[in-house]
Amino acid sequence: MNRVALESHHLQLEYEFLKALRNAEVPLGASTLVHTLGKKYELSQATIGRKLMEFDFEGYTVLEGRKGRILTEKGTRRIAYLEKELHQKNVNHQFLQLLNNSGESALVDVLVARRALEREIAALAAQRATKEEISLLEASIASQNELLSQNIIPYEEDREFHTLLALTARNQVLLHAAQLVWQTGKDFLETAYIRRTVGSELVVDHRKILDAVAAGSPEQAEAAMVMHINQMIEDVKRYYAIQNQEQRNS
Repeated sequence: MNRVALESHHLQLEYEFLKALRNAEVPLGASTLVHTLGKKYELSQATIGRKLMEFDFEGYTVLEGRKGRILTEKGTRRIAYLEKELHQKNVNHQFLQLLNNSGESALVDVLVARRALEREIAALAAQRATKEEISLLEASIASQNELLSQNIIPYEEDREFHTLLALTARNQVLLHAAQLVWQTGKDFLETAYIRRTVGSELVVDHRKILDAVAAGSPEQAEAAMVMHINQMIEDVKRYYAIQNQEQRNS
């Protein structure tokens, strides 16, 4: 089991223990848990007892006499945190599967097509955006920042931002052409994941595009969009270069 899989296993195990304590109507001890989680994960009573002692130390559980342990408020908060972490790890796993299925060449082809279309969309949006549309784009960026602060990749909000720009451009041909390119693959999911993995800032690019649109500058908006998608292309190439190097080293 590799490091990432081992970490996920430990988090899942901790989540199962705490959830069992939360769902129990009475305090639980190691002897009870060995018949449920012990069998499921092949854990001895001693191992389960040690885990419960760790929970006591962390403040997630408290011992009620000789009856067993109950979950504390801190333990309840820990469950909420673990649910979020496990969900994100599952999403990351799905992204990796998508990346393996599509590959570098397919992603780059989609991004090149997007660059040709969306540079015109950005320029038109800068000429035609209303205050209401700029507010919607601002709200989209705020949503992206909020999700990033929770360590969640905002791939749906990424698509939303680009869709809002296309609607703001008020060109049905460009809108439908862009939608067709977007639907050829799941590049929003993949590129958002890649950019987060290699350390690029998706929302920073969006901010520059919006600033140019709000300033009413077609030239700056077009340049910001081209820079945005060029950076995505470079990140895709860098991501796959890293993956290929790791495969050669393994």
